[in-house]
Amino acid sequence: MDKQFYLDLAHRGVRMPIATHLVLHEHPDPEAILLDGERLARVMVDTAERFGLPLALPVMDLTLEKDLLLHHLGIPPEQRAGYHFRQPPAPAPAGRIGPGMDLRVSPRIQANCRALSSIRAAGRKLPVGMSIGPFSLLTKLLQDPITPLYEAGLGTSPRDDEDVALLHTLLGLAETVVQVTCAAQIQAGARAIFLCEPAANLVFFSPNQVRENPAVFDTFVIEPNRRLKALLDARDTDLLFHDCGALIPEMVQALGRLEPRLISFGSPVRLWEVEPFVPRDVVLFGNLPTKKFYSDAEVPLGEVAALVAEIEARLRPSGHPFIIGSECDVLSVPGYESGILAKVQAMCGQHP
Repeated sequence: MDKQFYLDLAHRGVRMPIATHLVLHEHPDPEAILLDGERLARVMVDTAERFGLPLALPVMDLTLEKDLLLHHLGIPPEQRAGYHFRQPPAPAPAGRIGPGMDLRVSPRIQANCRALSSIRAAGRKLPVGMSIGPFSLLTKLLQDPITPLYEAGLGTSPRDDEDVALLHTLLGLAETVVQVTCAAQIQAGARAIFLCEPAANLVFFSPNQVRENPAVFDTFVIEPNRRLKALLDARDTDLLFHDCGALIPEMVQALGRLEPRLISFGSPVRLWEVEPFVPRDVVLFGNLPTKKFYSDAEVPLGEVAALVAEIEARLRPSGHPFIIGSECDVLSVPGYESGILAKVQAMCGQHP
């Protein structure tokens, strides 16, 4: 889509919760829907219509790419969630990671693609795909990614340290898997990809190191995502970028160089403070503390409107386009569904 599409949404004052998970769990069989592309498409469209959105957003599940990668490397299903590499995969299984990967082994990815196809064919809503980012996938593949990242930032090369070498090897595999799954979603019908890099934050990168040697953040976060952005650009697909961690201005500025259509930050980031570091034609998105919407002690219903008003009051004078949104997806928490929904409705200016 032309960037004006997103700028117009901002100028209209659209408020956009990523609430597909919440609506999904209103159904008695959410797990079955996640495997049924047609039903999943209806949930995505129903969510968009309920909250007055032109975008049909999927569930923000960032586990699918790791499961796909480990399947092709021969790791048994029961080990995949907590699996961490101690050494690089052998050349033969590593050779299976590439454009020819069989995505049929992932029923969830297949259902997501079928949903995107159905939404694209109907033409009522903009179909949006979803993926974890290469760096965040990398951090899920190691028990301790922080130490080798720090060593790499000091200038340690893969030739000089096995852990740094493993870091670079796994980043390459992670980037490939993300490119493959994004390409499949685009082929299926996605007009935009919501790319999530929650690990690109101050937990994994020392602020002093980023300031003194920005190359480490560029190498592990920016460059893989720049190559992914090139893939999306070549296929006329929008990049919607999400990072819900704590950041410093230098990191925000680097992420802005990816030129996403919109950039989504979590509640640790104050939008009005980072606004000067984001290009003026990139829409700011966020960042109500929706992770805490289940708790009336943390976020009382009566305070939601005030939180929205604060973001609007602080950002409007800058003239930077912004969309009030959730900081991540709005999760359905058993026993708290009605309270969470009421807060999302308040965020959107709706009344129960």
